[in-house]
Amino acid sequence: MEEENELVALRREKLDKLRARGVEPFGGAFETSGDIAEIRSRFREGDTLRAAGRITAHRDMGKSHFLDLRDATGRIQIYIHPKEVGAELIDLFSLLDLGDFVGVEGTCFLTKTSEPTLKVRKFQVLAKALRPLPEKWHGLQDVEARYRRRYLDLLMNEESREHTILRARIVTAIRAYFDAEGFIEVETPVLQPRYGGGFAEPFVTHSNLHDRDLYLRIADELYLKRLIVGGLEKVYELAKDFRNEGISYKHSPEFTQLEWYEAYADYNNTMERTEALVERAAQAAVGVDSAPSRQCRPHQAGV
Repeated sequence: MEEENELVALRREKLDKLRARGVEPFGGAFETSGDIAEIRSRFREGDTLRAAGRITAHRDMGKSHFLDLRDATGRIQIYIHPKEVGAELIDLFSLLDLGDFVGVEGTCFLTKTSEPTLKVRKFQVLAKALRPLPEKWHGLQDVEARYRRRYLDLLMNEESREHTILRARIVTAIRAYFDAEGFIEVETPVLQPRYGGGFAEPFVTHSNLHDRDLYLRIADELYLKRLIVGGLEKVYELAKDFRNEGISYKHSPEFTQLEWYEAYADYNNTMERTEALVERAAQAAVGVDSAPSRQCRPHQAGV
């Protein structure tokens, strides 16, 4: 901790020096040629492109410097030399650290190892990182730190970023499936005068206006069923539910739950719809379009 505090103090000194030079390193806009993945796809030697991202590696070759610039889509190498950027920008460059955000403009070229690289002519400090990044080779390994400081987990562990993106794709696919099937997405009350729809210990809060206790919902089932009674025959909700119980890798007191209800359906319809939904979500997650999604067919009672 003491070592980290010293590093933070050094970074704050650099922040003060940047401001003394008239550079405000927070909140600046920078127009790019696209995200880094797009820049790599458009890369042609001799072209001028603009990229922005976080500095994640620095290879000091004396007067010349090679750095890795990374955003959410990937990484690209940049090359900085005094002859290209001039004395003033080199002076600012000495105040940068790993983790800082910069925007650069440069010429595309390939190194001797055929690495796509931007030879920087101009750069702009976009944000100064005041805390050092975790050790780069092993990511962020401490489990408690990963959960308490999720932003560092996302920054240092590619697998965590991939899982976050996969989750977003799955949620989008779920909504697309139900919307296409004629369902209406609704929102039901989170604060409830009487909790129900499951067996769990609720979180209790208090309404000052009504001078009464309320509960964070443990499920959204009962209100969804009221909507069916009210004539909305197909409804679904991706709801935040809360259960005041233990926490583990299998359970969180706050979680997202999908519930849907439809009139004139039985358990056979629900099983078929569940299969179709899981198939659609899996295709969205892994990018494979195998068999066409099943249509939920109404069952007829046998005679």
